[in-house]
Amino acid sequence: MMRCRNCLASVVLAALFALAPDVARPARADLQVNLIVNGNAEAGAGSPTGDVVPVPGWTTIGNATAVTYNNSGGFPIATDPGPPDRGANFFAGGPSNASSSLTQAIGLSAADVTAINAGGVTFSLAGYLGGFSSQNDNAVLTALFRDASNATLSQASIGPVLAADRGNATGLLLRETSGAVPVGTQSIVATLALTRDAGSYNDGYADSLSLVLSPSGSVPEPSSMILAGTGILGLLAFGRRGGGRAKRGTPN
Repeated sequence: MMRCRNCLASVVLAALFALAPDVARPARADLQVNLIVNGNAEAGAGSPTGDVVPVPGWTTIGNATAVTYNNSGGFPIATDPGPPDRGANFFAGGPSNASSSLTQAIGLSAADVTAINAGGVTFSLAGYLGGFSSQNDNAVLTALFRDASNATLSQASIGPVLAADRGNATGLLLRETSGAVPVGTQSIVATLALTRDAGSYNDGYADSLSLVLSPSGSVPEPSSMILAGTGILGLLAFGRRGGGRAKRGTPN
């Protein structure tokens, strides 16, 4: 029987690459896993005050940030509506800006592109979205399906969740949608847009964001895949209530 002298080394190298964190290399798509890197805002230290901190895996515009649950600043706490398996952090629009966003590009493997071009792939887009109290600050998650020239073939989005949807209470609610991945798709751009409606702080909130591709006929419930594949990868400010972080009243 023929033996491969380098087979063991090849297996070891393959295992090492497989274990490398997704945030350390370009995003690559696989079926039945969450393609959004750091979709749960856990890959980094969240701010206990709502100030701006780095958000690994995402390109940020404006003051988009990650904030800790259970702080004393008036942000969502563990007993507010939100992901049942929430971690320490969630996404927020950030201080002193009317709009901010987080974006990441997701590359597709050759095998996935082949399956998509055969018309055999569907997507599930899901996440917990919300805001603060009776204000309509909000979050919208969008996926753009792009071809080889980066032209957008189609898009899907979830949100916003407005104050009336939340019963004028602070919290995050699950939103989800699904459909067919358009033939010709070679990459996907995920963008979380966070918008301020009132006050000085952008209280568009989001957590547990998920984008899952599946073979046609086997679309998972989006909420069942919402944390699959998310990686496990800080600045001083005044508190949300009182000195320096006025949220109530009219926008700046």
